[in-house]
Amino acid sequence: MKDGILVIDKPEGVTSHDVVDSVRKVVGTRKVGHAGTLDPFATGVLIVGFNQGTKLLPFLQIDEKEYEGAVRLGVETDTLDRDGRILRETQCPPIGFEEMEKILASFVGKQSQVPPIYSAIKKEGVPLYKLARKGVEVEVLPREIEVYGITLRTLDIPDVSFTVRCSSGTYVRSLARDIGVKVGCGGHLKSLRRTRSGRFCIDKAIPLDRLEGIGNNWVERAIGLRDALSLPEVLVDQSKAGMIRMGKELYLEDICSGAAISGRFMLTCNKELVAVAEVGEGAKLLLIRVFNP
Repeated sequence: MKDGILVIDKPEGVTSHDVVDSVRKVVGTRKVGHAGTLDPFATGVLIVGFNQGTKLLPFLQIDEKEYEGAVRLGVETDTLDRDGRILRETQCPPIGFEEMEKILASFVGKQSQVPPIYSAIKKEGVPLYKLARKGVEVEVLPREIEVYGITLRTLDIPDVSFTVRCSSGTYVRSLARDIGVKVGCGGHLKSLRRTRSGRFCIDKAIPLDRLEGIGNNWVERAIGLRDALSLPEVLVDQSKAGMIRMGKELYLEDICSGAAISGRFMLTCNKELVAVAEVGEGAKLLLIRVFNP
């Protein structure tokens, strides 16, 4: 397979970029990227695209995520996780299981969340973490996120473990900080494991060390371009596929007369992905991303 994605189970202690480097060596191409960065201490699902699979990554990053996390209450750090510098320590108040469940439930729904200063969000083209390391004071603007559900798993003060389903762009480190604030003693993210990204689950992910040891058998675990997307599918013939790839102006009626389509969809020919598109003004076909045969 020359184009597609691999779902990797990232181990602790390596960066997302380290995973990309490993995939480059295994697949034999420099054109590799990933969707949704995981911090070095975090583990779990990391979607990696190779060759034209890198074009898919923006469409895969918008999906719902699921994590298993743990908060260490009473200790605040500058990075909001266990790798950061301790800023302050506070005695954790006594709290019961039901009370903690109510605190976690209060975070369900749409909300504004302030991302960590140590993050890859860019300010005038510079990642915030680089500015933070230089001691530059930067105002971090809140972002709209949504928590779809959060479940308390264990409570062993000062540690609280939970499972959370949330929108793309949610920082679980910030959630850990905010949980600590609501408890009244602060806190930081002690551990994090991403168990799902969109429809890609941890039970189907390849541990990185196994990928590095299976040689050319990696092809059997790769997912093709068409199968990786969870968008409505519109079939086109080879003639229309050729016109699309050449950037010819087309309208919805040219590819599927009478069909009612809204939002983004994928155009395929003979089970191969041709493009991701949407319908514009006057039913004009707007090509978001085109894929070569």
